[in-house]
Amino acid sequence: MKKMWIIVCREAGVRLRKPSFWVVTLLVPVVLAVLYALPVVAATRAVEPATVLVVDETGLFAGGLQSTAEVHFHEMPSMEFADRNRGDGDLVLFIPRRETAMPREATLYYHGLRPPAPQVQDAVDGQLQQLLRNAILEDVYGLSPAERHSVESSHIAFHTRDAVTGREGLTKVKTAVALVLALLMALSLILFGVQAMRAVQEERQNRIAEVMATSVRPLQLLGGKIAGVALTALVQLILWSLLTAAAIAVVQAAAPDLFQAVREGHRIPDILTGLAAINLPLIAVMFIVCFLLGFLLYGGLLAALAARLDHEADALQWTLLVCSPLLLVALLMQFIIRGSKWLLLLPFTAPAALVASLPFGVEVPLALLALLLLALAAAVALLLAARTYRRHII
Repeated sequence: MKKMWIIVCREAGVRLRKPSFWVVTLLVPVVLAVLYALPVVAATRAVEPATVLVVDETGLFAGGLQSTAEVHFHEMPSMEFADRNRGDGDLVLFIPRRETAMPREATLYYHGLRPPAPQVQDAVDGQLQQLLRNAILEDVYGLSPAERHSVESSHIAFHTRDAVTGREGLTKVKTAVALVLALLMALSLILFGVQAMRAVQEERQNRIAEVMATSVRPLQLLGGKIAGVALTALVQLILWSLLTAAAIAVVQAAAPDLFQAVREGHRIPDILTGLAAINLPLIAVMFIVCFLLGFLLYGGLLAALAARLDHEADALQWTLLVCSPLLLVALLMQFIIRGSKWLLLLPFTAPAALVASLPFGVEVPLALLALLLLALAAAVALLLAARTYRRHII
C-alpha cells in the first residue's frame, strides 16, 4: 500500500506542478461566469427599432398594429408602393387576401443576408396573433371589448404537488438540473479519462514502468497512476465549483440592477424555487462519489486501450466509443424522468444516470445497489487494465 501511495503522490504531484493545470483551473470559472452573464446582457440589450411597411390586403389589421420600442409600423396601399418607398433595412409585412373570412398567413420580407432580430419577429407576430384573436372574439362570437378583455385576462394557476408532503413537482426545473448534471458527469469522465489514457501512453516513451516493475505489481502501478489522476481531477472539480460560485457572485454584485430586471421579466423566481426544492448538498456528495467510481471504471478501460493501441489517433477514436453510454443518458432523459431503473443499474450509464435521477428522488436501496454494481464493474475494469498493462507495457 505504501508503494502504491508513492505512485499516487508522484502522479498527482506531476500534474499539480504543471502551470497549465492552474491556468485551466483559473480560466474555466471565468469562462463559466461570462457564459452565465451573456444571456442576461443579451436579454436586456436594447434592440435598434425596425421599420415595418405593412401591406394588408384583408383590411383586418388596419390601424391595429401599434408601434413599440422594437418596431415601427407604417401602412402601405400595395406591395409595389412599399417596394418603391422602402429604405435600406426596412421590412415589408405582407398579409394576402383570402377567400375565407380570416387570414391564414403573413410574411415578413427582409432584404439582405441577415434576417430581422428575434425580438422584432416576436413583436410583429405577437401583435398579429392578438389582433386576429380579437377579431374572432368580436366578429365571430360577438363579444364586446369588455367581455373580450375578461376572457383574455382569465388565468388559472396550474400546480403539481406531492400528495403526502405537498411540495411542488417543478418538473421543468428538475429536468434542466438533471440534464446539466448528466452532461457535467459525462464531460468530466471523458476529460479526465483521456488524462489517464495519456498517463499510460507516456510509459511507451520514458519506460518508467520497466524500472518500477521490479518492486511494484502491475495492479499497484496502474492503480496508483489512475488514483493519482483521480485525485488531481477531484481537486480541480472542487476548485472549479468554488471559483465558479465566487465568479458568479462577483458578476451579480457588479450589476445587481441588471439581474433584478431579468428576474422580474423571465420567471427567475420559479427557477430559484425549483433549485431550493432540490437537495443540493446531497447532489454534490453523490456527484463526487459517482465521479470517483465512474472514473475508476472508465479510467481503467481507457488505460487498457492506451496500453494495447499503438497510435494515439486510434486511442482517441476508441475513447468516443467507450464513453458513448455516458452521452446516451442525456438522450434518454425521459426514461429517467419516468422513473426507469435500468439506466441506473447498468454500470456504464450509472454515473451520469444516478446524478441525473437525484433531483427527482431515488430510493436509497436502489442507489446503493447502483453504486455497488458500479464499484464491482470498476474493480473488474482495473483488473483487466492491469493485465493488459503488464502484457503490453511492462
